[in-house]
Amino acid sequence: MNNPSTRRVIGPLKTWYDLHEALGHEVRALADLATGITATGVDGFAKRFEAFDAELRNHSEVEDGIMFPAILAAGGTVPHHLLDEHRDEQLRVYALGSAIMAAKGRGDSESLAGLAPLASTLRDGLLAHLQAEEDEVLGEVDELFSADEQSNLLRTIISSMPPDPGMQPWVAAALTPEHLEARLRNMATSLGHDALVGMLTQIHDGVDAATWAEVESRTPDLAALVPGS
Repeated sequence: MNNPSTRRVIGPLKTWYDLHEALGHEVRALADLATGITATGVDGFAKRFEAFDAELRNHSEVEDGIMFPAILAAGGTVPHHLLDEHRDEQLRVYALGSAIMAAKGRGDSESLAGLAPLASTLRDGLLAHLQAEEDEVLGEVDELFSADEQSNLLRTIISSMPPDPGMQPWVAAALTPEHLEARLRNMATSLGHDALVGMLTQIHDGVDAATWAEVESRTPDLAALVPGS
């Protein structure tokens, strides 16, 4: 999801790319898993889809409710098609969720085979949408907001979201180790101490041992903030 001609955010709101990478990672994985899925694998697929569904909805609501209005208020531009695409995505998510329900209930080859085309359609639409946001909106961010204003927006987003102890581990597990390190360093400079410790604690409690070992190796000073780690 990198267009070389697109200006990249360098301020604190570069964390936007973290969510895009995690969403892209998960929707690709779901599309791959849906191919040839069996009755014994549908429950695990459903659980992974449920986590993706929740995080995609949160991400879109943050954009529509906080970030896009802030960009417009600052004199930026948000193409209306991006808002329409959020709604289209939710229809695709609903279609796949309904098909998963049918596959779990029936378990026959026809209902299982029906998952793959729906997952592929969701993948293709979402990846195109994320790229459009990066090409058409994110390049404005550094021009519209100072680093302090970006940090304030980031704190507003985090404080406005519903409690979700699974979100930070979900993102951390989807990122490359290098990107995870960059995300944590960015958060450390943008969040207050208590919010940072809370985020790190959620990651510690929710990821596997290998992912937390990467956190300890790459950001030992941040890992040490977690009580009892």
